[in-house]
Amino acid sequence: MLAGLKSYLFPTRIRSRAQLTRFVSGEASYVAQRSTYEFSRNTLAWFGQSAFGDPAFNDAFAVCRWEAFAAIAADMAFVVRSFLDGGPELDPALVRTYADALGEYPAPVHRPEGWSDRHAALLSRFAGVSSDHRPDLKVMGHRTGALIHEFVPARSKNAEEERQVLAAAVTFGLISFNDRLPKRLDRNALLANLRLAS
Repeated sequence: MLAGLKSYLFPTRIRSRAQLTRFVSGEASYVAQRSTYEFSRNTLAWFGQSAFGDPAFNDAFAVCRWEAFAAIAADMAFVVRSFLDGGPELDPALVRTYADALGEYPAPVHRPEGWSDRHAALLSRFAGVSSDHRPDLKVMGHRTGALIHEFVPARSKNAEEERQVLAAAVTFGLISFNDRLPKRLDRNALLANLRLAS
């Protein structure tokens, strides 16, 4: 029990691409699940219980959750890139980290060909911004919130308010993620490991 508490309070520092993959995957999965579930539950109100018992609704919700996961993981990879500021030579290793995070699970039903379009989009995104650029997390959250809104399985009559709600949830998740990086990432060790992997 004490060992579990110690690992929770003082988690192992991330020094390798494999550890970074697991970290990004876990954090993105949590934010995606929380934001999409809470949004859907609040939108549906008392109809939520029956909706989440409907296989067709759950299929649509799964698509939303997967797309949210992919978008948020890309944002987190971008935040990690800025924190490490290791130059453009690290970009391929960070894209592989992102690809591995998405690849931890079988390709979802709605994406039988996988996520190659998202890998290419992240590489293009990296190419357009220098590695020392400090990302605007609010802007990122709003862009990703709008993207997630395209896939939500339940909507009200106020699309703009819905996008703002999703944007706030994603932004909060990105800020929390960014704030933990100095304590979680061993920057020098991780830079060295990523350079070996590049």
